[in-house]
Amino acid sequence: MDTRPAALSTALSTAPSAEFSESIPVPLPDAPGLRIERASPDDLPRIENLMQFYNYDLSEWTPVAFAPEGRYQLRPKAPYWAQPDVHPFVIWHGAELAGFAVVDGECEDPGSDHNMGYFFLARGYRGHGLAARAASELLARFPGRWEIYHLMANTPAAQFWPGVIRGRAAGEIVREVRSLHGDDCCLYRFTVAPPPGA
Repeated sequence: MDTRPAALSTALSTAPSAEFSESIPVPLPDAPGLRIERASPDDLPRIENLMQFYNYDLSEWTPVAFAPEGRYQLRPKAPYWAQPDVHPFVIWHGAELAGFAVVDGECEDPGSDHNMGYFFLARGYRGHGLAARAASELLARFPGRWEIYHLMANTPAAQFWPGVIRGRAAGEIVREVRSLHGDDCCLYRFTVAPPPGA
């Protein structure tokens, strides 16, 4: 069972967040050695292996049960990977595999273009600015209307995403709290502008 939030429903509140009242870009540290590569078909089993660790982290904030064999049971991913609006990436630091990300079109608002379906960096690479740099670069690669959401109980995500979003958003940032399968989630909607001259 894949416990990743795939669609948010049942709005609890809708309001711009005070934390976004001033859209001041957050300076990002240099991240030498960081590489974000679009995944090839050969990379997809690697990403599915990393999803075990993604689910392990997720289980800190919401119940995620092991399958009887002692692994997290994922939904079959082949149909997901085959969708034209699903863009998987592998994150490297030097020669070391550091994480993965997936941009997809599974948006709550039909007017949105992109959703951060997955974003994962292994614990040993956190706290050094690598995650902020990687997330910012991914947003920049996909201009348009974005959605990003996380579990409300996931306090590290609540501290992480506002700064990254503020650094890339052009114009208004909307923050909503919504319920998903009994879990309160925080949904951000914003626009990323194309690069100058594009």
